[in-house]
Amino acid sequence: MIPLAWSHWKIASTAVALGLVGSCAAALALSSAPNPSAVRRAGASSRRAGQNSWPLRLPPAHGGDAPLGLALMRAAASACQTVTYSGVQLVDWWGRGEASASVVQVWHRRGGATLARAADTRNAPQKAAPPDIENAQDQDRVLWVSPRLLDLMRANFAIGYSGRGSAAGRLAEVVDFRRPDGSLAARFWLDAATKLPLRREIFDDASRIVSEEAFVSVTLGSRALGAMPDPDGQQPWTAQLDRAALAALRARGWPLPSRLSADLVLFGASHTTTPAGEVVNLSYSDGLSVVSLFVQRGQLPPDLSGWHSVTAGGHTVYTVDPGELSLAWSARGYVYTVIADAPASTVSDVVAALPHQDQPGFWGRMARGFRRLFSWANPFG
Repeated sequence: MIPLAWSHWKIASTAVALGLVGSCAAALALSSAPNPSAVRRAGASSRRAGQNSWPLRLPPAHGGDAPLGLALMRAAASACQTVTYSGVQLVDWWGRGEASASVVQVWHRRGGATLARAADTRNAPQKAAPPDIENAQDQDRVLWVSPRLLDLMRANFAIGYSGRGSAAGRLAEVVDFRRPDGSLAARFWLDAATKLPLRREIFDDASRIVSEEAFVSVTLGSRALGAMPDPDGQQPWTAQLDRAALAALRARGWPLPSRLSADLVLFGASHTTTPAGEVVNLSYSDGLSVVSLFVQRGQLPPDLSGWHSVTAGGHTVYTVDPGELSLAWSARGYVYTVIADAPASTVSDVVAALPHQDQPGFWGRMARGFRRLFSWANPFG
């Protein structure tokens, strides 16, 4: 597993299916499943007990114990590798006028496999999706800190210790992340005993909370693995791509950017082969926000049932997600699907940075109109 830190996915019960319709059309389907009510109640109780848990605006602030904050985050990155645990994680997202939530079960063995899967949703209607892609999405939902992500955090944010709190019924150390202007970007709750991340909140550039990921229950030690699925039976979604493999794909014309903005840099790449062809998954992060980009050859069909058009980054794209976290479009022979756990402004920047169909100018539109008129008037056309 690539230690992707977008454990905090609003799409923790969302499956993404990528495939071509005929030889040149791509059809993508997303489905969200409801949460078990008991976990939802536990999550709501947890939020009420914590600080700044609901969508709110916080004033800019500076200060904090920077050396201690950084030391705690280094310990968190180590704990994600060395602590054996299992737990149930609740993910909340406040999108554009709509809130959503999902639940993920997680198991991690010290120095070994991390497994994650959506909570039991057998009573929820679901659209079909390849199990290998579902597995990849589940793996990416774990609340996680890696050394690479910590490097990106340090490069883009000021890290400071802000005191003690609690999460998942355990005493926790609280660490804040602030942007250069002093606004709050994120807040982590780290288990006081092990430094394992137990909770995280992400804020937009106006210091409004946009997502929260929190363990509502966690068990530490070897006894936590009693119900852990067999990792040998879990098929990985994709093969990992190294720099040489990425360079080879780019040489074949694949549009695989190394960064999507000054802060969002590529830190994970993988691919799979479907009956419709290759699909490449690129993961970008600034250390906090994570954007997943799926690229495949093809063209979106003109009629996408269940999808609707929206404007993002100055371009028309398509979504089935009320919160507009999942966007798709096609351009220049490729289909792009962006799934972003990031503030709306970041999503807009990402969409604007990627290729789009060139819009015809005035004379292009006139020529197209004349061709259409000629086809109507030509009895042999």
